[in-house]
Amino acid sequence: MTSNIHTFRLNLSFEILGFLSAIDRFGGEWSGIERREGSQTLKQLKSIATVHSVGASTRIEGSKMTNDEVREFIFNSIKIEKLVERDQQEVLGYFNVLDIISESYQDIDITESSLKGLHNQLMKYSDKDQYHKGNYKTTPNSVEATHPDGTKTTIFNTTPPGIETEDAMRALIEWYRNDNVTPPVIKSAIFVYDFLSIHPFQDGNGRLSRLLGTLLLLKHGYPWVQYISFEHEIENRKAEYYRVLMDCQQHRPGEDVTPWLVFFLDCLNNIQINLKKKLETQKSENQLSPRDKMIYTFIESYPGSKSGEISEKLNIPLPTVKKLLTEMVEAKILSKYGTGSGTNYTTEKLTMIKTDVAHTFTSEVRSKEFILLNRYAFVSIKKIILSPKFEWKKPDDWSAILLSQNLELMIKCYNSKGGVRSQPYIISTFNTPYNYQPIFTLNNHIHVPLSLWEKEPFDNEFPIKVVIELNCRETELKFDVMIVYDAALE
Repeated sequence: MTSNIHTFRLNLSFEILGFLSAIDRFGGEWSGIERREGSQTLKQLKSIATVHSVGASTRIEGSKMTNDEVREFIFNSIKIEKLVERDQQEVLGYFNVLDIISESYQDIDITESSLKGLHNQLMKYSDKDQYHKGNYKTTPNSVEATHPDGTKTTIFNTTPPGIETEDAMRALIEWYRNDNVTPPVIKSAIFVYDFLSIHPFQDGNGRLSRLLGTLLLLKHGYPWVQYISFEHEIENRKAEYYRVLMDCQQHRPGEDVTPWLVFFLDCLNNIQINLKKKLETQKSENQLSPRDKMIYTFIESYPGSKSGEISEKLNIPLPTVKKLLTEMVEAKILSKYGTGSGTNYTTEKLTMIKTDVAHTFTSEVRSKEFILLNRYAFVSIKKIILSPKFEWKKPDDWSAILLSQNLELMIKCYNSKGGVRSQPYIISTFNTPYNYQPIFTLNNHIHVPLSLWEKEPFDNEFPIKVVIELNCRETELKFDVMIVYDAALE
C-alpha cells in the first residue's frame, strides 16, 4: 500500500508492518522489564550505551577515539580548559546534548528554536564551529566524497542556504507537529531523513540527526532506546546507511523513502534484540553478590583482565579477587584463559580466532568450505577486494563492468539435521561513491552463521558446513575476488 507522507512516497509493506508490530510489542513489555530489573541494572546499561553512542556517532563523522578512550574522557578526565583536540571537543559536545535529551526530553519541544539550541550545545566546545553554532547555514554544504586522486564526487545536493533552508525547516516542523495520523516511529524516521536531506546547519548535521532520532523516540514513549546504542548500530552499518540515504535522495523531490524506513526500523529491531540479550545476561548477574557484580561488570567492559588489574582498579584485596574469580569460573559465569602470569578472564567463552585471513576466488576456484563445530565458531567476512583483469582509469570503468557481471557471493549453511539455509550477497551493492578502487570494507560484517539465522543456531544443529560460492552472470570472470575474514572454527 503506497501512501503520501509529508512530501514523500512510502510503501507500507508487510515487512514494515512486521517491524512496527515487533517494536511496539517490546515497548508494551518494557514497564514490566523496568520493575523486574531495577534501577541499578538499568543505570549500568545506560552508562554503557552512553559511551557506545558518543563514540560511535562521532566516529561516523571522522573521530578516532575508541570506546575506552571515550569512557575515560567523559567519566574521569574532562578538563574543559585543556580541550585542544578536535575529537575531544566533539565528544564532549555530543555527550552533553545526549545528557540534556536523557534528562529533559519531555520538556524539549520540536521547534526551530529548540533545534538551534541543541546545535549550539553540540558545537559548544568546537573551536572551528564557534562562528556558526546555533544558526542555519550561510553557504552550500553538499555532501561530497573525496577520492585518493583528489577528485570529488557529490553524494547528494542539500537544500540551498537562506530562504530555501528556512522554508524547508519550517515545513518539516509544521508537518511533524500537525500530523496526528502517521505512526510515531515512522514520523521519527521521516523527520530524521528530511533533516539530513536539508542539512540546515553548516556542520554537525549527521551527529544532530542521530541525537534527534533518540529524542523523538523518547518523546513518543520508547524509553528503552536510551539503554542500548542506536548510534553503534548505525556505525556497524555505515556503508549501508550512506547508500540508502543516497539512493533515496537522488530522486528528490517527492522521493520514495521506503528503503530508508526499512533501514531505520531494521536498526531499531536489531538493537531491541541486543537489549534483550543484555537483559538476559543481567538475570544471571542478579544472582551475584555486590562484589561479584563489580568484578563481572569490570571484566565485561575490559575482557581479558587479569586478577591484579581487577584488584587495583576496584580496590579489592588480591586474595579476595582470586577467590571470587575461581568461584565464578566454577559457576561458569566467567571464562578463564591462559596460565600463570598470563591468566585472564572474560564474560564469554572464546575460541582461537584467526584474523585477516584471505581467500581468492578465480575462474578456476569458485568455492570455499568451512566447518563450524560448535556455537562459538564463526566466519566473519569484513572486506572484499576485487582485482580487475583489465585496465581502468576511473571508478566508472570498473564499476560498470562489476554491474554487468552481477558478481554474487552465495553463502549456504548445511546443519547436522539436513537443513539448509542460504543467502546471496551481490558484490556491487557494497560499492559507494567513496570507493576509488574496488576495495569494499564492510562496516556490517557478513557474520556466518548469524547472518543466516534469526537467532543463534541450536547446539544440536552443529557441526554446520558453510559453503561460499562465487557466482557470475557471465562465463568469464573479469575480476579475481578476494575475501578477507576473521574465523574461529574450533
